[in-house]
Amino acid sequence: TEPVQPFFECMVVDIRPAPGSKNYYFYQNKHGQVIFCITPDPPIIGKDKRETSHFLPQVCSRMVNLLPRLKNLRVRRTWRGLYPMTPDGSPLIGWSREIKGLLHATGMCGQGLMLAPGISEVVARMIAGNKKDNDELILKEFSPDRKFAGQEVLK
Repeated sequence: TEPVQPFFECMVVDIRPAPGSKNYYFYQNKHGQVIFCITPDPPIIGKDKRETSHFLPQVCSRMVNLLPRLKNLRVRRTWRGLYPMTPDGSPLIGWSREIKGLLHATGMCGQGLMLAPGISEVVARMIAGNKKDNDELILKEFSPDRKFAGQEVLK
């Protein structure tokens, strides 16, 4: 949005699904701009980065319902980006079979900010050699060597 005087300090993440979207988030940056993002549902698959504003009515309505003070802010620009996704939408966490000492902790599929605290604890225990019993369940689920057959979205 256009810059305005700061009026909230936290990042707001709304995970309630709504028609056309899974979730969205917004925050006010240090320049006073409100930055927001929505996760479309169904996902937009491909490599097209052309900007569009078709999502604005939906995300703006959701944001204003949650925080009415946003109502009169003007959107300054939009952009569309890509983020890499694993075929099943889950991260890759585990030691590389090919390169000794390489630990994968990647592929958060746009959810890195939310997943990083928990994943970093598991990774730290792996490096220190102090894994907990439940770490094995996590590592099996997110293994870089897991099978993706039938789940590929893009090739």
